[in-house]
Amino acid sequence: MTRLLAVTALALTACVSTPSTTVRTTDTRPSLAIEGAPSGSLLLVDGNSMGDASAYDGRPAVLRVEPGTHVVEVQDRSGRVVFRQTVFVESETKTIQVH
Repeated sequence: MTRLLAVTALALTACVSTPSTTVRTTDTRPSLAIEGAPSGSLLLVDGNSMGDASAYDGRPAVLRVEPGTHVVEVQDRSGRVVFRQTVFVESETKTIQVH
């Protein structure tokens, strides 16, 4: 019985001292910031809905995208297009001003 307790205690001690590793990767994709979009407006990138355009104002939220050319569109609550632009994003953050 004493031997069983000693083996169990040794096994538990070995489990507690196991090393652990944490790997963190940084998202290096470029991003878009949309400034001046009306609250409640819809952001579309390449025809895909991204949600409320004002949420990506760059303070701090930005939209990560793949490098390349993208069609950026902002629609008001009724679905009317209030802004449309084709942009090329290569690196860093590209800020788009909605007028």
